[in-house]
Amino acid sequence: MMFNDLRFIRFWFVLGWVFVAAAMVLSLMPLQQVTMPSWNDKFEHTMGYFLLTLWFCGLYRRQRYWVVALWMFAMGVLVEILQGMMHLGRQADIKDIYADILGVGIAIFLAMTPLGRWPYWFEKLVPKA
Repeated sequence: MMFNDLRFIRFWFVLGWVFVAAAMVLSLMPLQQVTMPSWNDKFEHTMGYFLLTLWFCGLYRRQRYWVVALWMFAMGVLVEILQGMMHLGRQADIKDIYADILGVGIAIFLAMTPLGRWPYWFEKLVPKA
């Protein structure tokens, strides 16, 4: 089986894809329209890809973590390509891809620990019907 045996797997996937969509929208919005406080662009990239990767690693079995890592890497590269093509205040930056890779790598490493089973912790809080 490709996915973990979670009771609310559809919910976790839908929420995860909502997070991916939000990340894409925020990454591709014209820079003038972004009203969120910005700490450090590279830190934001690292944390964003860390959180997304850890999220999806919790939904897949360990043998599939490489697939999650590959998709997150592809997403980071795609975002940079699209930012470079936009000409709306955004620009492609190879250092952003490095920050994305760092976040993905840290998440994969931590997903190998009990932290990788984070959805089970939440599902234990919901009584079985």
